[in-house]
Amino acid sequence: MRKIILSLGLISFPAVAVTYEYPYLYKDPRAMGMGGAYVAVGGTASSVFYNPAGLSFIKKEAGIEVDIIKASIGVSKNTLDFINDLSDALDAEDGQYVSNDGDATDDQLYAVNEVLKAYQGKNLHLDITNFSSISKKGEKIGFALGFLASLKSDNRTHQGFGSDGVLETDSNVTAGGIFGLSYDFSVRDNRLSAGLSAKYMYRESLKHTFTSRELVENEDNLDNYITEELKKSGSAVGFDAGVIYSFSQNSFFRPSVGFSVLNIGDLDFKDAGKIPMTANVGIAVRPRIGFLKEWIFAADYVDLLNNYEEDSDIGKRIRIGAEVKVWDTALSTFALRVGSYQGYATAGVDLRLALLTLNFTTYAEEVGAYSGQDEDRRYLLGLYLGW
Repeated sequence: MRKIILSLGLISFPAVAVTYEYPYLYKDPRAMGMGGAYVAVGGTASSVFYNPAGLSFIKKEAGIEVDIIKASIGVSKNTLDFINDLSDALDAEDGQYVSNDGDATDDQLYAVNEVLKAYQGKNLHLDITNFSSISKKGEKIGFALGFLASLKSDNRTHQGFGSDGVLETDSNVTAGGIFGLSYDFSVRDNRLSAGLSAKYMYRESLKHTFTSRELVENEDNLDNYITEELKKSGSAVGFDAGVIYSFSQNSFFRPSVGFSVLNIGDLDFKDAGKIPMTANVGIAVRPRIGFLKEWIFAADYVDLLNNYEEDSDIGKRIRIGAEVKVWDTALSTFALRVGSYQGYATAGVDLRLALLTLNFTTYAEEVGAYSGQDEDRRYLLGLYLGW
């Protein structure tokens, strides 16, 4: 029994829909702290995943910006609770648990079964991501070159009867490079920024519903069974395009509107899955509020054409957020973020000290078919090294 449990743990770390979550390549912690509203914001190399025109908002005075490490680990509240409860169950000692008829039981087995029963149907999420990049904004041209490596896993346990089986898993490992360019067309205090990006990604995925019989029959070689018979792999080339129009930049609000088309023609990994093309629109204002360094308020609507196959819910496609930089100097930066993502609250904080940045972000993913159905609260802890 213990061996099967450990093997299931391995499943979570490699990649039937377990959830109705929209497929994605990368969720930037800064953007998620702002409720995912980033189409008209930009300003970092991560803009290539939202709107490559956002590379135009990288600060020229910063020179070449390098993120040697931009790593984050994310887990859901369900996952943290499950790990704690399962650890307690595996530490169970004789005499702690008694069966319904009053007889002594295999306490450890009983405790583990109780934990699995308690978490039936709940999504257990884990992701580990790093996006290393180099970027720069010149007089007119901005660029970013980055490398993404990510692991994402979602799992649900069931009673083991019927088509649900005992465990559903949807996990993937993705790696590849992405390059983006932006160009500014400026007229007085108005600016039109246009951007393009191209990417090559390789993915290995595991999407499968395991039955109890299947796990028992493959107990001794479960790793080989997964990698040789169930795992799928594929590569994909994708392109993105976008624009941001910034007008009245001498006014108090300094508004911008953005539009992007991501994964033009779909990012198709064949048997390993697909990320559909989406058209997205956003607005942002950067009001001149003097007592703090910088303010941004933004709102997005993603997937205008309803290309996500999971559902057509409007609430899941709305993102609203704000960011304030309390201070931003050569030696340190402190920023706070809040927002609403798919109808759920988000928050984030960055603290940079010289070359090291610590980030904490929380958001909730809607894993049901409509906003408000099935909240999956997640926590991201980030560690960045760069300049």
